[in-house]
Amino acid sequence: MKRIIFYFFIALLSGLSFGQQTIITGKITDASTGEPLVYARVRFHDSKIGVFTDSLGNYRLEATHTSDTIQISYPGYNVTSLKIQKNRVQVLDIKMQTQIGEILEVTVKAPEELPSTRLHKKVIAHKNNNNKDKLEAYEYESYSKIEFDIDNLGENFLINGLVNKLDVVLNYFDTAENGKRFLPVLLSESVSDVYFKNNPKLKKEIVKATQISGVDKAKVNQFLGDMYLDINIYDNIHDLFYESFISPLAPFARSYYRFYLEDSTFIGKNWCYKLRFVPKRSGDLTYTGEMWIHDTTFAVQRFSACFSEVANLNYITSFCIDQTFEQVQNETWMMTKESIVADFKLTENSKLVGILARKNNTRRNFIINQKKDATFYKGQNTIEILPDAKTKTPEEWQNMRHTCLNQQEAGIQKMIDSLNNTHFFKLAKSLTYFATTGYYKIGKIEVGHATSLIAVNPVEKYRATLSLRTSNSFSKRLELGGRLTYGFGDQRFKYGFLVRYNATPKKRGLLSSYYSYDIEQIGQSSSALSIGNSFTTFLSTAAYDKLTFVNKIGASFEKDIKKDFVLFTGVEWKSLTPLGLANYKRVINSDTISISTIKTAEITSRIRWAKDEEFLDGNFDRIPITCLNPIFSFQAVIGVKGIAGSQYNYQKFELEVEHYRNLGVLGRLYYGGSIGYIFGNVAYPFLKAAPGNQSYYMMYTAFNKLNFLEFISDKYVSGFIENQWGGLIFDRIPLVKKLKLRLVTTAKFTLGDISDRHQQEMLIPSFVKRFGGIPYAETSVGIENILKILRVDLVWRMTHLDPGMSPLGIRMKFSFNF
Repeated sequence: MKRIIFYFFIALLSGLSFGQQTIITGKITDASTGEPLVYARVRFHDSKIGVFTDSLGNYRLEATHTSDTIQISYPGYNVTSLKIQKNRVQVLDIKMQTQIGEILEVTVKAPEELPSTRLHKKVIAHKNNNNKDKLEAYEYESYSKIEFDIDNLGENFLINGLVNKLDVVLNYFDTAENGKRFLPVLLSESVSDVYFKNNPKLKKEIVKATQISGVDKAKVNQFLGDMYLDINIYDNIHDLFYESFISPLAPFARSYYRFYLEDSTFIGKNWCYKLRFVPKRSGDLTYTGEMWIHDTTFAVQRFSACFSEVANLNYITSFCIDQTFEQVQNETWMMTKESIVADFKLTENSKLVGILARKNNTRRNFIINQKKDATFYKGQNTIEILPDAKTKTPEEWQNMRHTCLNQQEAGIQKMIDSLNNTHFFKLAKSLTYFATTGYYKIGKIEVGHATSLIAVNPVEKYRATLSLRTSNSFSKRLELGGRLTYGFGDQRFKYGFLVRYNATPKKRGLLSSYYSYDIEQIGQSSSALSIGNSFTTFLSTAAYDKLTFVNKIGASFEKDIKKDFVLFTGVEWKSLTPLGLANYKRVINSDTISISTIKTAEITSRIRWAKDEEFLDGNFDRIPITCLNPIFSFQAVIGVKGIAGSQYNYQKFELEVEHYRNLGVLGRLYYGGSIGYIFGNVAYPFLKAAPGNQSYYMMYTAFNKLNFLEFISDKYVSGFIENQWGGLIFDRIPLVKKLKLRLVTTAKFTLGDISDRHQQEMLIPSFVKRFGGIPYAETSVGIENILKILRVDLVWRMTHLDPGMSPLGIRMKFSFNF
């Protein structure tokens, strides 16, 4: 009676979902006698998940991810296969038939495919089940320790005269496993709780404790935790150092790797197979390493790999990753330990010191498939740093760490504090800062800028500029800056001032005010180098004969509304005086008169949105971290007549979009476009000038075969696309692949029109062209990574050619890529 009630209860539940599990119970008996079969094998088809029947022939088989068929086997009986309902609770009693007949012949054949290939196919077939991102939700506590060391210290380093000046460091040297010495200089620690939910994918990290010891404590705490250094080996492509590495767990991995099944053994309580992998070809962005595969779930239990030694990479002499996974609950594997080591040098055989970066991460306290409310995952930032996270005591850190610090790690801050008191170390820091920023620190003042000290143009002949600004030693919220320029040709001083104040450091709000009295080039890309830059002027392809003297004053406020939503608003008044061919003329009562100066007052508002974008913030400037989603920007500029002599009423509206996208083996794609319209009547210098470039130095955001002010529009559309193919082409050419050259292709266009209504305010100069319905277009083919620092493009101007003008041109640019 109890058995009947039990089966009735199971049958009642069989039509219901039970936590997405498949549960099968029943009894195995002989079909002829009805006797129970003891130790009969019951398993899911194409899997090693199975059980044996007990002394009464009963069994219970359950799993989260299964096939739709079970197989029953017993010596002397035919193997039986039955269809089941996945994710259901069901009862199946099976009667087994005995085998009849004789074995007449046994044929032994070689396997149709290698065992390593069969195993890899099993891993791929089950990887969605074993990938943590398939879970409905998970959370865990993470402890990350990131260390930066100076390495590549030769045997004579310790007796070097320079090191003798820094004898305070001698007690802090450490030795790696390969016997090489290194000097720890920075250590970051963080303890955080990480949360994830699916449908839609939302992730949040709450940093409970964080500290940085060592050189220059930049605002990078949030990027040294768990989230932004998370490598999921189950992804097909690993985006590292702006490059796309092919995962050995990608479905197409066998086209790029050779796999070898080399060993099998117990790892803990799990029987695992060792699968080694090596790249098939040199140049491909691949790994060399091994992984241990669980024999039942085909999950990766251990993954150890390094960048291939023949990969097309710069500055990274080695990068190794080691991850350990554990089954935290039935058929749910999570990474519990990770070690990453990266070695950076200028060249592989460089005698200069290098940087050794090491990350160690451990995870524990896993909670699986327990969702929190959607509002929990949303907030100002994906990463939230608790107010007391940076003020933990040594005793609190001792309790929160998953692993203890060694002597060298614990002494990093003491060593750096001692070094900062030495004259030699201060000088070395100042020279390094000058090389990377163009400014040299002198106490609370910085002097520069290195690239604009001397320049040349037709008006000033030679110009010399000295720039000054306050350093962070003066204030971390207020910056005062200025520049003074003298033109030897026009014998005239120019100058400018800038004041920036970070009004809300916790949620960035940057208030700026400025004044400038200087020469500018209208029609130059907003992100291009100024006419005071040496690269722009000494490498010019045409005369700067359309310059403008600009006197302007303004103020702006840039505010983060949300983590990925930035609002900018500003006001500006300026007067323009033409120099050279950029003359200003107007027709009044049939007479053409010259205008010496025009004035305008503008109000600008701009919204920028890039879903999930994060920034690496400094005190005043910040660097956007490349966003996986498109970046949208909408700008409105309103010209107001009558303010301090401003002469025009007009409205400019522009929408821009740009997007970076990794294409895996096909490289990296960058594309975008803009569309705009200008209402009202206004002088041509305030219309939209297609950005040109009159320099051999290539500009990403300009048309590199277009002269300044060649096309001006009041309605326009433009677009561009660039693909960095990496070594996809050149790495397959013998001998050439040793140079590690990389292919780049680019296409750009713009199309616009200009209304005659603007002639009422100012005549359009004769050097301005009309599109006539034909877009300006240019394409280029380039080679980058020349000597690891140079990119050279052959640019082809496809439309709007002038007689005698070559459509081809060479452009170059310094380009530092991994």
